[in-house]
Amino acid sequence: MKFKPMYLVIAVLVLCAMVLGACAPAAPAAEAPAAEAPAAEAPVEEAPAAEVPATEAPAADEPIWGNPLVRQAVAAAIDRESLVDRVFEGRNIPAYHMVPEGYPYATEPFLDKFGTRDLDMAKDLLTEAGYSEDNKFEMVLWYPPEHYGTTTADVMQVLKEQLEETGMISVDLQSQNWAEYVDSFVAGKLPFFMLGWFPDFVDPENWLTPFASCTQSPDNGIFYCDPKMDELLLSAASTADDAEREAKYQEVGEYYVDQVPTIPLFWEPEFITYRNGIEGIAIGAPFEFNYNVLKFGADAKPVSGNADTIIIGTTDEVNSLDANDAYATHDWEIIKNTGAPLLKYVPGTAELQTGVAEFPTVSEDGLTWTFKLKEGVTFADGTPLTANDYVRAWNRFENLQGQVSGLIQVYVADVQAADDQTVVFTLNAPFGFFDALAATAPMVPVNPAEFPDDELVQFPEKLDGVGPYRMVSNKPGEQLVLEANPNYFGDDKPNIKNVIVRYFADPTTMSNAIEKGEIDIAWRVLGPVEATRLQSVEGLTVETINAPSLRYLCFNHKILPDGTMKADE
Repeated sequence: MKFKPMYLVIAVLVLCAMVLGACAPAAPAAEAPAAEAPAAEAPVEEAPAAEVPATEAPAADEPIWGNPLVRQAVAAAIDRESLVDRVFEGRNIPAYHMVPEGYPYATEPFLDKFGTRDLDMAKDLLTEAGYSEDNKFEMVLWYPPEHYGTTTADVMQVLKEQLEETGMISVDLQSQNWAEYVDSFVAGKLPFFMLGWFPDFVDPENWLTPFASCTQSPDNGIFYCDPKMDELLLSAASTADDAEREAKYQEVGEYYVDQVPTIPLFWEPEFITYRNGIEGIAIGAPFEFNYNVLKFGADAKPVSGNADTIIIGTTDEVNSLDANDAYATHDWEIIKNTGAPLLKYVPGTAELQTGVAEFPTVSEDGLTWTFKLKEGVTFADGTPLTANDYVRAWNRFENLQGQVSGLIQVYVADVQAADDQTVVFTLNAPFGFFDALAATAPMVPVNPAEFPDDELVQFPEKLDGVGPYRMVSNKPGEQLVLEANPNYFGDDKPNIKNVIVRYFADPTTMSNAIEKGEIDIAWRVLGPVEATRLQSVEGLTVETINAPSLRYLCFNHKILPDGTMKADE
């Protein structure tokens, strides 16, 4: 992407200044699941630029959100407690930091600074920034109307009311269907918008760097870049001592709430609903849904009429099935069911186990991680897996700059094949959580017959990976079909031979489908309204997933008043 040079320079300066390992290039990428929703009420185009006062407004070549006082004012004006009570009847939990409560080193800096809400502080900050009731800050706030459930529009209306209670902010709500929305925020067209986040791997680092680092924030349309923040994040992520790491994350939180790269809103539970008799559903903190462990019990009645086939419904949609590009929850789900990373999780837990490789050996300085591939692993078409497949993947990250490339490049400096069975990763710093990163979808090897060196393939006709299933067909927006991989290396071979993933436009249509017996499982995004209703339907089981799911607001820190992006200096 065109923003890489600036981020690369800053990353190198920060790494060298801290004398932390070898410096490596870094580049952008993108995020989130995918689900088709009603088209935007407004045409799909660049978001309107905010109008700001002539006296204190940023110049035409200065970003809309360039003044941290305005970002702080927005944060201070939001009442999360009232929001979750009004929209969710208290079912959701207010979020006062990007890191979930219960995670190591979690703090609540937004609560410490703004309390549950400080409307007077918001007004003072806006006044200091040059705004008044006669000279309002006008903003456009974007959201996807169905992707995060049927309550999203209500959430946005409450936020609009709360921000406008300052008397100095005017909010114009705009929406787009999910597919267009993703394209828009990744391209930097949305000035202010809502997203959801599930962890890529289980570590507090993954709740901060994707939103506030020069390398990864463009992945989510945020484009925030601050060398001091980069230094703080890198120092916290690469520190081994627990007490020291806790102190560093305290410092990160304090700086985060001063700069406000994003605004956390609330933690929302995810739900899964399935017909009685289905067994093996186990979704834990890493937010993985493993199809191969599903099975029909003795009293189950598969909707297909055949115990060899299970039908799973979702409101997501495929954004990319290239593991060197994909950065969406549903895409990762399909990639991990048709592939296998170096390490993987025991289903339903955050406990790591071996994947296509044994557990790594780590150098004394923590910079070199060596993985031995298991013998005899092949792709579904019989092509042997070798260490060179990981070197090739690294080159694709570097050269093609897919959506997820930043997630790997921010931590990895180089990848080499010591021999056909040995992969050596050299890191930018001693990241102790790299074993968790080795269990993510970008660490799933791609079949060279389907994914060329010089091109990203977002919608392959088939997926012959190394995982328990192979993809045999995909009709976007309709259904995707998987069948058991005859060459799968693992002992956890699929209990159910065929999986059909059926796509729905919205949670209501999907919930009606499982109630009528058209699908076996209704998966994300079901939402609290439909989940609550289905709890009373005979023959169905509704479970709440024990995994953090954050909703947050994003500022685009580079967008200019005319809707274009500020050029790198």
